[in-house]
Amino acid sequence: MSCDLIEPDRVIQTALSGRSLRISAIFILRPGLCLMSKRSRSPSVPREVIRLTAYAHLDLYLSKFARGELGLVLLLGRHGTGKSESVRRTLAVTEGAGKPDARVLYVEGHMQPFGLYRQLWDYRNQPVVLDDLDRLYADPDCVRLLKPLCNTVREKRLHWLTNLTMNDGELPPSFTTSSSVILVANEWKSLNPNVRALEDRAIILHFCPGNEDVHQKVGEWFDDPEVYDYLGRLLPTIPAISMRHYCKGSQLRRAGLIDWRTSLMQMVLPDGRATCVLAMQHDPSLATEVERVAKFIAITGASRATYFRIKATLGKAT
Repeated sequence: MSCDLIEPDRVIQTALSGRSLRISAIFILRPGLCLMSKRSRSPSVPREVIRLTAYAHLDLYLSKFARGELGLVLLLGRHGTGKSESVRRTLAVTEGAGKPDARVLYVEGHMQPFGLYRQLWDYRNQPVVLDDLDRLYADPDCVRLLKPLCNTVREKRLHWLTNLTMNDGELPPSFTTSSSVILVANEWKSLNPNVRALEDRAIILHFCPGNEDVHQKVGEWFDDPEVYDYLGRLLPTIPAISMRHYCKGSQLRRAGLIDWRTSLMQMVLPDGRATCVLAMQHDPSLATEVERVAKFIAITGASRATYFRIKATLGKAT
């Protein structure tokens, strides 16, 4: 649904009562598009979030966490923007993370609840990073463990009162820790009251950089200028660029695939007709625009006008 906004503070007569009402706004909905209010949020993003679009702003918050000034942070955002790498870099997490001599507990992906409890004991009072939590927070036992760990008090007590700890001479059934915690996830779903309690306690960061920001960040480390420049020309047409697109494009090009551009376009562009128009601009067998239009119509069944409309939209990418 879409909507037209009628001017605010307009007095209208109600059809049923005839009484006058002063309203702040009226939205007239049109079928086919989507209505979004100021308070609307994506289902995967909690209501109370700090929205970050620049890498410098993300680094600022992460540096505050690294210095212990933020006790609990929930970092959300779409995949392919380098969230995890930013956390690793700021906390100086090395390849040894997860080993007893590392100073940061970095848990990536799913872990059994008891294994997490043991790791938290080994790294008590050290910063804890729980990365890629999209499955971890769906496990009730993990959530019950995360709830006390993510408490806002300085000293937090964790419990695991089963035979696994009662019969273990080294792992206690309960212990206290002052670990600060950062949770990293692509999505966040309020599945139950325990999960909602984590939302209430955390500083929630929603990292959503634009394509230009991601492109500029990739330029700091990416070593394939041909792929980099090509994706740079496509940026205005891509809904959401991912750092992985650059890596995949480089793999295709280095593998010697002649049509690596076409393959990469199919990854980044959701509209197959746009991919077709772009591919034809780089097809040496099509010498004139007349030939390109004819082939476009034959492949897609769309019209000549559609071809030129898409080409105009693609702009400098063609």
